[in-house]
Amino acid sequence: MKYPKLYEPAAIGSLNLKNRIVLSPLHTNFTVDNKYTEKYIEYYMERAKGGVGLIISAHVMAEIDVDPYPITFGYPTLDSTSEIKYFAELTEGVHQYGAKIAIELSPGTGRLADEIIEGEPPVGPSEIPLLTMPDVKTRELTREEIKQLVESYGRAAGFAKQAGFDAIYVHFMAYLGDQFLSSCWNHRQDEYGGSLENRMRFLVECIESARSSVGEDFPLIVGLALDHGFPGGRELNETIEIAKKLESLKIDALHLRRGSYDAMNLIVPTVYMKEGTSVDYAYEVKKSVNIPIIVDGNLSDLSYCESILEEGKTDFIGMGRPFITDPHWPNKARAGKDEEILPCIRCMQCINRVFFARYSACSVNPQYGREYEGQLQPTSKAKQVLIAGGGPAGLTAAKFLAEKGHNVTLVEKSNKLGGHLLEAAVPAYKKETDGYLEWLIRQVKKPNIEIRLGTEVTPDFVLNIKPDAVVVCTGSVPQLPQVPGIDSENVKIATKLLENYTDVADNIVIVGAGLVGCEMALFLKEKGKNNITLIDILPEIAYDVIYVAKPSLLGELEQKGIKGRPGLKLKEVTSTGIIVEDIKGNTENIDANTVILATGLEADDNLYDNLQDKVNEIYKIGDCISPRKFIDAVHEAYAIAKII
Repeated sequence: MKYPKLYEPAAIGSLNLKNRIVLSPLHTNFTVDNKYTEKYIEYYMERAKGGVGLIISAHVMAEIDVDPYPITFGYPTLDSTSEIKYFAELTEGVHQYGAKIAIELSPGTGRLADEIIEGEPPVGPSEIPLLTMPDVKTRELTREEIKQLVESYGRAAGFAKQAGFDAIYVHFMAYLGDQFLSSCWNHRQDEYGGSLENRMRFLVECIESARSSVGEDFPLIVGLALDHGFPGGRELNETIEIAKKLESLKIDALHLRRGSYDAMNLIVPTVYMKEGTSVDYAYEVKKSVNIPIIVDGNLSDLSYCESILEEGKTDFIGMGRPFITDPHWPNKARAGKDEEILPCIRCMQCINRVFFARYSACSVNPQYGREYEGQLQPTSKAKQVLIAGGGPAGLTAAKFLAEKGHNVTLVEKSNKLGGHLLEAAVPAYKKETDGYLEWLIRQVKKPNIEIRLGTEVTPDFVLNIKPDAVVVCTGSVPQLPQVPGIDSENVKIATKLLENYTDVADNIVIVGAGLVGCEMALFLKEKGKNNITLIDILPEIAYDVIYVAKPSLLGELEQKGIKGRPGLKLKEVTSTGIIVEDIKGNTENIDANTVILATGLEADDNLYDNLQDKVNEIYKIGDCISPRKFIDAVHEAYAIAKII
């Protein structure tokens, strides 16, 4: 076996697990009316079927009388026996496949409250500003309310045991529990504030309350932030002291990760962060206590995971997003089929959508969240399907159409499959995107898929092939500003330069500071280039980068010394640089030896328009509708595959 330590049986207290793989808590927003649905249950069951050892559920609230927040995320509540049946259906489904499941049980929300209920101000350990609405402050909890929260926590833990959960995960990371633990948020003057012992009192009482309901031998896992990742937040040394005090309470495991919602790039590491963001910090805790450790944070390289287990840096490997992309990766890796694992590209779409009150979704796995629909059913009548374009939309459509039993001809104008994935996968930190592209190409190497490269699809080509259906995925092409000097030798197009890099001179201006421009700048730093400036007509840098990834990207640009100058419009390219204009109409010369254009894309939909009266069944998907994200291309391809 390639990863013997990863697949070694292990225990958390009295709970025996078949391996050391843990599905970390990850909210998907799949609830309806704050209750588990078939969509949610089938999502977890598919991961259990895939070979995970332990599942830690997403956030469950112990009560909503004292702290009814948040409103928009659909967290279920386990505050009465009437709720047990919903959770029991989940645990029974997971247990069918030999996996175990812990409930992530939260005592409250505190400063992470969202929409405000009239007459019910958010509560917290102290009067502190809300994270997303700093003008609104929490009301300090009274001693009587804290007692009510503690009692509710114990009662909910008892209900969880009745529902069939195998362990209680005491959720003291970022939310109300963490706010009590941390002096940056806890300013109380009574027995719940001040010293670390006092700030831990709420945690200790919640643990004791849970134990009174579930018994001394029922496993308890405590989730803690290793550090908060911002000035004034908790540091690692204090977390180590917390862990030492928890050891005396005979906690069965600690789940550790860095960060807070004030430092999103740590709590949910992006593609710009290193592998194993939390490992070294967690190891410092592990060396200080005799409690099994679960660590997560950008852990997708299984060889690396195996090595940190062998070195004793952790006892269990926690992952979230890799289970979204491929729920069966544990079984595949155990069987030595690593190449079949669909990699997570760390695009953050799954989490970003939840922050905006939508169902979570995956850029590379369109079946995530649709597990309840079952697999695509074989077609009753195989069709000859022509797919024009071998980018992510075309490749995904070909994969699923072939799996249904259709005969597919996949035609790509260039000599390579991949479309815009080709340039997206070039930077060293995008190795997962490169892995995804390789995975996609392997998926279309099927007997019922014919691939033709270096071939342009024209109306005559289509009439000659005579397909039953045509799927147009011709993508998008660079959109170039029409200004004097745009054709100069010192001008490069970002997408083309990424795909076929040739050396460029230092002192570089990148016109267009969206995602492509920013990642072009980081790639040039990889190549050792200096004095790089991003300009954009819009008033901000990284304007099209999703919310949860933007702080990480901006931080990386700053760290690498890449300058950003928003609010400037390109007027002319000269032999010595460019001329720009600000919003007031003032012009400026910016010196540059190389000018790189990352000024967006425009849809290439000519083929679709030219085929309208020539083909009975025709579809248009991906960037040829309008340039967007990979997630749009992949999901449109899956939707088309379902109906053809």
